[in-house]
Amino acid sequence: MLETYKAKLRGNRVVWNGETPDAAKNRAEVDVYITIVERGSEPQVNRPSGLAAGEFVVPDDFDAPLPDEILSGFEN
Repeated sequence: MLETYKAKLRGNRVVWNGETPDAAKNRAEVDVYITIVERGSEPQVNRPSGLAAGEFVVPDDFDAPLPDEILSGFEN
């Protein structure tokens, strides 16, 4: 399972915003990955909805269960 938590890097310490992940509780050390995003590098304009309209079609069985032969590849 992949979970994302928001945190801040203060000097050499990571400070969690909100709830601390269970993996980090009651442990002396935990591995983390931090991506530093420079302020102002976020897109300034929201992308319009329907930008890719007509480029692909969602099949009618999109949310149907996977066939057993494909599903078994994920269960080992």
